[in-house]
Amino acid sequence: MMNMGINKLVVLISISAIILLTGCNKNDDSAISNNDSFINITQISSEQIYDQKYANEAKQLLSQKDSIKKVLAVNSDDLLIIGIEIPHHERFNLAKINKELSKEMDEHFKDDELNVELATDKKIILELEKLENKLMNNNITREKLNKELKHISKLLKEQT
Repeated sequence: MMNMGINKLVVLISISAIILLTGCNKNDDSAISNNDSFINITQISSEQIYDQKYANEAKQLLSQKDSIKKVLAVNSDDLLIIGIEIPHHERFNLAKINKELSKEMDEHFKDDELNVELATDKKIILELEKLENKLMNNNITREKLNKELKHISKLLKEQT
């Protein structure tokens, strides 16, 4: 009789240990997916008031960089303004990152005769986000888009 009680106790402890160990086991799949950072980019349709081909191309290029969290970009015929957000721990290298990416974007778009401006400032990023939303919803005219891009460009120049 006592032997059966011990057997039940051993089985109960074994099952409890298995459940406990599998419940506390680190899931390797989640570790892999956490390392893949999602970069927030919005592709603007080319069927808008302005063809956003250059903006979408810049977003695609910059979204492949590890040091970038979010990319926004809007272009007109002669001006491309790109806004990027970087992780907080990268803020110490902000000037270096800005300089390198600006140079890379200038070189990439030099054949398109496009003036490229890159910003990391939150105010510029918010302005670009508003502008992208207006473009996606077709709530902006060509003239207004040019005016707002020139305003954002002016804000960028004031900061430097």
